[in-house]
Amino acid sequence: SSGINAEYGDGAKVEDVELSVSVKGGAKEEESEERDAWGAKTEYMLALIGYAVGIGNIWRFPYLCHRYGGGSFLIPYIIMLFLLGIPLFCLETSLGQLTRKGAPGAFAAMHPAFRGIGMAAMVVDLICSYYYNSIIMWILRYFFSSFTFGALPWASCPENITTCCVDQDNSTTYYWYYEALKASNDISLVGGIDWYLFGCLIVAWVVCFLCMCKGVESSGKVVYFTATFPYVLLVVLFFRGVTLPGAGQGVLYYVTPKWEQLKNPTVWRTAATQIFYSLGISFGSVVAYSSYNKRNNDCIKDGVIVTLINCGTSIFGGFVIFSLLGYRAHKQDVSFDDLKSGPGLAFIAITDAISVMGVGPLWSILFFFMLFLLGLDSQFGMLESLLTSVRDEIPILNKIRKEIVSGTICVVLAIAAIPMAFSGGLYILDLLDNWSLSYPLLIIALFEIIVVAWVYGGKRFAKDIKDMIGYEPPLYFTICWMFVCPAVIIILILSGIVLSAMEGYPLYDKFVGCDNATLAAQGLPEEANDSWVVADSYPGGLVGLIIIFNMMSCFMIPGYFIYYYRNHIRGYLKL
Repeated sequence: SSGINAEYGDGAKVEDVELSVSVKGGAKEEESEERDAWGAKTEYMLALIGYAVGIGNIWRFPYLCHRYGGGSFLIPYIIMLFLLGIPLFCLETSLGQLTRKGAPGAFAAMHPAFRGIGMAAMVVDLICSYYYNSIIMWILRYFFSSFTFGALPWASCPENITTCCVDQDNSTTYYWYYEALKASNDISLVGGIDWYLFGCLIVAWVVCFLCMCKGVESSGKVVYFTATFPYVLLVVLFFRGVTLPGAGQGVLYYVTPKWEQLKNPTVWRTAATQIFYSLGISFGSVVAYSSYNKRNNDCIKDGVIVTLINCGTSIFGGFVIFSLLGYRAHKQDVSFDDLKSGPGLAFIAITDAISVMGVGPLWSILFFFMLFLLGLDSQFGMLESLLTSVRDEIPILNKIRKEIVSGTICVVLAIAAIPMAFSGGLYILDLLDNWSLSYPLLIIALFEIIVVAWVYGGKRFAKDIKDMIGYEPPLYFTICWMFVCPAVIIILILSGIVLSAMEGYPLYDKFVGCDNATLAAQGLPEEANDSWVVADSYPGGLVGLIIIFNMMSCFMIPGYFIYYYRNHIRGYLKL
């Protein structure tokens, strides 16, 4: 048989396992039919699009395009989309639909010794879900603060501040660090809790629970709004942005190619990495979502459509962002050179641009509501993957109401995330975001591609797909699965290790404020106040924590592999 079997004994071998869902009749087919399913194909597509298109499409891709060659960055970006993004994404949609299992069960179906790949994805989901809602917490902080009849609260400096905030150029920076975050000036200082942020954190988790409390039954209905309305807002912001004075200058800065950048290997590595993370590969979410599909759904076509929409959104979002930044440059005579990725772009540069627009509060509400919806859909995907895997791996939980299981997960993560609302929360999130996922996601992807394409067999997997959808995926997919994707991922891992070794001791952005006297007292250069942060070394204990974060999820793969074969050998010895 060309199939695989999710139910196997200790003596199962990869060449003789069979897929339970391909068995005609019998208990196994009935069991698979009882699995939850999407109410309609549209729900599945919107959920996948909502998961893949996230905050990073708006606040990371435009920055990378600006930094690594403008329009010329699109060349390596599109090449990596076809060499890495589309094949891996379609592999995960096919694997989920084929096995009708969450990530652990899906990879165990390829070979029982590799269930640890899915378990590693569960750990990644747990870590990322833990801190991702803290980003949504910040977004809600700005969203609620935008409801004002007067000027936006970050549009000008407080009247009683004369040393740190002196004009419009740094009022948004002051608000971000001193008002929104109340940031501590050292990673070892936890500080006090900000009750406003705490309230926003609770709201974020309550909304997540209400939207996904019944699994795909509830989230499948919510995505009709959360996955589509951001595009309405993005289009509105686009037409508003391109009609502003200076927008043309910003767009030109965004798209003007710098061909010499194509000779820089870092540009190609950055393009591949952005494709990888933007599509949400290795989280198990695509596998989990696809496991609720009908067996004859065209998963290959769906995967191609979603990846193209995701990348198209990134490019279109860049026009929106840089039209606003062009207006900011026109009004305030500021440079594009100080742009930063992530929070620095959304909460400082863009808020600065919005604050000088007519009817600023309205545009601020629309912008942060858009970010909220984008973040919410991505959070759904990670939590749904975690919930699906937990219920698949612990069958007794299927006898408990879904609301209780999902509610327990949300409550535990919400309690664990409370430190994010403290003054030192920025450092915790920065530590997790920069150091907990980069290598694990690449290593998980490498193992999943090896197990599917080489242990199970790329041609065999293609035949299984033909049994489902009526045709084999193009040869291009099989070649990418077997050769191109593993090679690219190995290059990414090795180049990352080399770059980390060259950079030396890991650094973080330490908030130092903007008072030159304070900087001098700390022995820091006065020019540090241009960005309000300076690069500082992580304390020794946190370096060990960084290593643990990087390896924690990856240990699941060899750990379960050893566990499986130890029991396997014990079984033979008993015979």
